[in-house]
Amino acid sequence: MSKESVKITLLADNEAAPGLEKEHGFAAWIEVGGRSILFDTGHTGVLQTNAARLGVDLKQADTLVISHGHRDHTGTLAQFLAENDHAQLYFAGNIDPQRYWYSPEPDPYGMPQDSREALAALPASRVHSCNAPHYLAPGIGITGPVPRLSSFEDTGGTFYFDAERKKIDQIEDDQSMWFETDEGLVVLLGCCHSGLSNTIDYIRKISHIEQVRGVVGGMHLLQANEQRLSKTFALMTDWHAQFLIPCHCTGMESAKKMRAAVGADIVSHGHAGMVIEAGQLAA
Repeated sequence: MSKESVKITLLADNEAAPGLEKEHGFAAWIEVGGRSILFDTGHTGVLQTNAARLGVDLKQADTLVISHGHRDHTGTLAQFLAENDHAQLYFAGNIDPQRYWYSPEPDPYGMPQDSREALAALPASRVHSCNAPHYLAPGIGITGPVPRLSSFEDTGGTFYFDAERKKIDQIEDDQSMWFETDEGLVVLLGCCHSGLSNTIDYIRKISHIEQVRGVVGGMHLLQANEQRLSKTFALMTDWHAQFLIPCHCTGMESAKKMRAAVGADIVSHGHAGMVIEAGQLAA
């Protein structure tokens, strides 16, 4: 099999390059071989604005991977589906319940109603709810739900299924994506509510590849205490990765601490408009 290069362009993030828009949300565009994959749909429309400014045609996406059912990752799902009539959708389990985040008052944080309705209207042939790891193509995988085995990880916030705080939301639909390149794993995260150590360990187990080449995306360390940060940074150091690109919900202060702990030559702050040449899929 001929090698195919992997290119990741960040289209929506909390930070943005000059001339682009930013928001509290996340979306990435993946080009590999002849395929175009959209990962998440952002929050308020920045995805569409930045895609147009960067010359990315969302109508060309053949696949949409949704990392989890929060509104900052599914905010323009309805708009995307209105423009794209063929992309296959992949998500992990139940992504459309009512959900709340306390900040400190209850804040509805699930998938927007128009996104729910657009998802429900799709033909079954385009909808794939994954309860296990799945390869979209050789060397390109999505985790499905990630086992929570590490004792120090948590979901990164106060999330509930109800406004009365009676039913905790563990965000079990959280999933991530990976690419098996010639120099190791490249992992793309939405929010990584499952925890970085859990996610990376799971992908290593599935792929039978130990080397981590790079990690890109939201790492949900915004509310992490010093103990969790210290353990996370120690793991990152042990990965001997070529690049780590914290985005979105990582938190700027946590990202700065990561850069100091792991190395300024390895850690770069992500932003909309950033292009990551992620290597070539292993033959």
